[in-house]
Amino acid sequence: MNSQHPKHQENRVTQQGTQGNHGIIEAMNRWSGIFSKLFLPSNIGSKATIKQMTDENAKVLSMGVYMGRRTAVSGANPYDGGTYEGHTMKDESTGTLWAYETKFPDGFEHVDVEKFFISLGHVFKCHQCSGHGKIRCQKCGGKVRWNDGGGAHVCDCGDGKQDCPECSGFGQMLKVLRVDTSYYFDEITETEYSGALPGSLIMVNSGNVIFRHISEFKKLVIAEALDGFEPDEFNRLKIDMQSELKREVAEKVAGQLVDPNILNNLIDDYCNKLPNPVTANKRLQEEVLPVRIKCEVTDVPVKAVKYEYKGKDYSLIVYGNDGQVWVDGNQPAEFTWKVATILVIVLGVLWFITR
Repeated sequence: MNSQHPKHQENRVTQQGTQGNHGIIEAMNRWSGIFSKLFLPSNIGSKATIKQMTDENAKVLSMGVYMGRRTAVSGANPYDGGTYEGHTMKDESTGTLWAYETKFPDGFEHVDVEKFFISLGHVFKCHQCSGHGKIRCQKCGGKVRWNDGGGAHVCDCGDGKQDCPECSGFGQMLKVLRVDTSYYFDEITETEYSGALPGSLIMVNSGNVIFRHISEFKKLVIAEALDGFEPDEFNRLKIDMQSELKREVAEKVAGQLVDPNILNNLIDDYCNKLPNPVTANKRLQEEVLPVRIKCEVTDVPVKAVKYEYKGKDYSLIVYGNDGQVWVDGNQPAEFTWKVATILVIVLGVLWFITR
């Protein structure tokens, strides 16, 4: 979604007055010095006359939520018959995976963290050894002593049996849920820009963050909502955070945007699509949990440049903090040292082959 900008601020400069224009000249020199641009004159920024610069006022708007995700699969662990000291779920009908070992990471990086077991309280005989804790020795097949033609052998098992690998020799298994935890940042972005530069280039380039809002979801309210409260509990929480964010946008950044409605609509669209974990989660299978939200506005420098080189007019765009150059149209072309270098290499190779 692009907005229509008011009149751009235009700076008209000549090569005799380039003082405030040094970054554009450097960017053009770097661009023209790339060896693959064989016919483009090197140091063209220093050689050309810059006739006009237009600040195109590009913004990248982003909205996202840092989400926790827990998945669980049923399994069984060896059980020695003693007191189980780990997590135990008393009621599978109302339980949630987020009731255990919940420590939220800082920031917004993708991380894989806690892995743990939850006992479901059911103990049963090991199916592999029928509860005996021993199976036939896999090394000697239960023979203990045997002769294979190369001599007599005695197995170190002693009695033709070994501990069951399934239950570790205990003969009993405890039914558990095996839980994995990860955190990831789910984000959508939008541009506020109406110039010729492709939006994909604006999205991936560096700029200056002019607005950032980070809010934590209230963990107690979330935990209660997941543990059996009504879905409206989370909806009220989300609406409160949404309203707080839009108020801050109005106070701190709306005046720097051409059309603040683009950002407000981005916030509304994202929040409206955010799943309600009370209703969306597959309980005790896959459960997501929103941790914190982040909204940012980044100002990406975009300068539309018109310049003259050897009596002809050309145009380009310099964008990003690192001064990348984008050209859509004609650019100067002449015989350059880069072309001469290629010719020398080719002639050298031909001479070597034919001598």
